[in-house]
Amino acid sequence: MYYTPGQLRDTVGLSKEAFRHWKRVVPAFANGRGHAPSFSSGDVLASAVLRRLTDTVGVRIGHLSEVAPAIFEVCNDSTLDELRNKSLVIDLEKRSCVLANDPILSAGELFVVCALTPLIETLEFDLLNSSAPSAAKVGHAIPKSGRVRKGGGR
Repeated sequence: MYYTPGQLRDTVGLSKEAFRHWKRVVPAFANGRGHAPSFSSGDVLASAVLRRLTDTVGVRIGHLSEVAPAIFEVCNDSTLDELRNKSLVIDLEKRSCVLANDPILSAGELFVVCALTPLIETLEFDLLNSSAPSAAKVGHAIPKSGRVRKGGGR
């Protein structure tokens, strides 16, 4: 399933201005152009992880731009069900990210462990209860290989 930039922003809790800034510093956000669904559930989860790092840990999004691609890659390599009960071990020094069942705390000098289950449960609830138009709701999957047809002009 794919989500619109608006659904991603609303679910993760980003203002339009913050999302514009994130698009400039995090390459994965540049994919979400226009109003067509273009973000996977893994992208939404990775965005929630980045949001947690900026809000809870206090790291600026600009400082996460080099590790963000690794976070997006790990979150998109598996389904949300496969990621449940796992954690991300984000090594800020090496700018890497790995998935772990029970993270071994010897990854490096400066790393963050982020449990995914609470984030996944919140995201699923928010996406299922989204107030977006019915064509873009979670229940209406858009196949990965399918083309998205945009509506007419303004």
